[in-house]
Amino acid sequence: MSALPPLAVRIEHLSRSFGPVRALQDVSFDITEGEVTALLGENGAGKSTLLKILAGLQPPSGGSVTVFGEAVTSYDPSTMLTRYGVAIVPQELSLLPDRSVAENILAGIEPGNRAFPSRRRMLARATELLAELDLHVDPTTAVRQLDLATQQLVVVARSIARDCRVLILDEPTAMLTPAESDRLFALMDTLKAKGTTMVYVSHRMPEVFRLADRIEVLRDGRHVASWRRSEVTPDQAVAAMVGRELGQFTSRAEQRAAAAAAAPAGSDAPRGSDAPGTSDAQAESAAPALKVTGLSGRRHFGVDLEVRPGEILGVAGLPDSGRVELLHNIFGGDRGTGGTVEVLGAPYGQRNPIASVERRLGFVPGERRAQGLLTTMSVAENVGVLTVKALTSVGLVRRGAFDRQARTLTERLRVKTATLDTPITNLSGGNQQKAMLARWIAIDPGVLILDEPTRGVDVGAKAEIYEQLFALADRGVAILCSSSDLPELLTITDRIVVMSEGRVVDVVDSAGATEESIMAAATGAISHPSTAA
Repeated sequence: MSALPPLAVRIEHLSRSFGPVRALQDVSFDITEGEVTALLGENGAGKSTLLKILAGLQPPSGGSVTVFGEAVTSYDPSTMLTRYGVAIVPQELSLLPDRSVAENILAGIEPGNRAFPSRRRMLARATELLAELDLHVDPTTAVRQLDLATQQLVVVARSIARDCRVLILDEPTAMLTPAESDRLFALMDTLKAKGTTMVYVSHRMPEVFRLADRIEVLRDGRHVASWRRSEVTPDQAVAAMVGRELGQFTSRAEQRAAAAAAAPAGSDAPRGSDAPGTSDAQAESAAPALKVTGLSGRRHFGVDLEVRPGEILGVAGLPDSGRVELLHNIFGGDRGTGGTVEVLGAPYGQRNPIASVERRLGFVPGERRAQGLLTTMSVAENVGVLTVKALTSVGLVRRGAFDRQARTLTERLRVKTATLDTPITNLSGGNQQKAMLARWIAIDPGVLILDEPTRGVDVGAKAEIYEQLFALADRGVAILCSSSDLPELLTITDRIVVMSEGRVVDVVDSAGATEESIMAAATGAISHPSTAA
C-alpha cells in the first residue's frame, strides 16, 4: 500500500457567515504539498472568502485550517506568512509604486539596521532572489515603470523572500496578455520545482488544465467536487461549477448563419443588427449610431470607425495599442486632441461623462472597482444612480419607483444579492459586473461601450452577459466592445477593429477571423492598406 502524499493544508468543516448570508458552509478538502491545486467556482461560490481565510485576511465562523500539521490559531496576514508560510498574490496588487523592485521585495525585512538598511546588501539579496526565480528584472527600477505582468512577478518574489511555502494566486492572468501569462506560468513551474505549494484560482479552463495537479470545486458556498486533473474534462468541471451542463455558446456568426438558413426562400435573412426582419442590405445602409472620424488622444491617432444600430463591433489589440484609451476618449472620460465623434446622428464635440449619459451613450469600464463601482453604496444605488434625475420630483427621489426599477433590472440580469440594500462590495465580481451593465441598461442606451466585459467573471455569468449583449443588439443598440480575450471577441461581435501602436491596422468580419489572424495584425506581423471601419 503506497503512502499518502504529504499535506500542506487541511481544511475541515470551514464556514463563514456575513449576517444572514453564508458564504462558506462546511467546506473540507486537502491541499497536497508541492502541487498546484486549482480552486474553481462561479462568482459568489465562496472562492474569495476561502482565499481570504487562508491568507489571514478574515477569520472563519467555524471549522479549522491546519498548515503543515500545525493548527491555525490566529488569522492575520503577518502570522499566516511568518508562522505558517502562506501568502497571497491578490487581483489588486499592493506595491509601493515609487520604490525600487528591491525595496518592494524586501520591504519590512531589509538587511542591516531597520532604521538604516544596507542598500548594497538589499540589492545583492534582491538580485540573488530574482536570479533564483529566473526573473530578468533590474532591482533598481521603480515599480511604477514596470508593466503589470512584471509587477505581479515582483509580488511573487516578495512572498518567496519571506519564506513562503504556500502561494495563493487569485485570478493572476485576468489582466495579462498571453505572452505575459506565459511568463507567470514559467515562474510557477520554477516554484513548483523548488517545492512550493500553490493554490490557483482562475475562470480560464485552458490555464487550469495546463497548470493544476488537482481541481477542487465550490458551488453556493459548499465543496462539491474534487479530482486529479487526469480524472476530469473541462466540461465536467464547468458542470460541477454551475450545477448543470453548460452547452457551447452560440456565436453571433453562428446565429446569423442559422437565421439565414431558416429564412424563407427569396427573402433577406435577419442580420441581428437591427429590428427583427431587417435585411443585411438595410443594415449596411442604416446611418451609423456611432461615427468616429480621425480621432486622436492619449495613445491613439487618427482612428476612424462606425458602429451601426444593432451591430456589435469589437476592438482588439495589445495593452499598449491604445484601444482602452480610445474608448475613454469617445465617452468623454479622457480629453482628445483631434477628430470628431457623432452619436445617434448628432455631432458630439465637448464630451464628458455627464453629457454622454444625456446622449444615451453608456460605458462599462474594464477597471470595475476603480472606475465603475460606487463602493460605499448599496446594490440598488449602484444600479439606479443614473436614473435619480428622472425619478426626482420637487427635490425628492421617488424611492418606491427607484427601488422597483432597481429590482426589475437586478432580476433581469440575475444579479445574486441578499437584498437590494446589500453593499455592492459584498457581491462577487461577476455579480458586480452584471450590476454595472444593469446601470447602463437603465438609461435605455442608444450606444453602449464596454471594456473587458467579462474580466474575472465565471463561465455561467459570462454566458448571461453575452445573452444580454445579444438582446441589446437585437433591440437596435450599437455596441462597441474592447477585450483582450480574443475568443470572446470572435464569439460576440459582428466585426473586429484591430489596433496596433495607436492606429487601426485591420478591420475583419468576425465570422472569417481567427485568433492567429487578429494577433498577426495586432503585433505588426501583417499590414493592411485599407483600414476603414
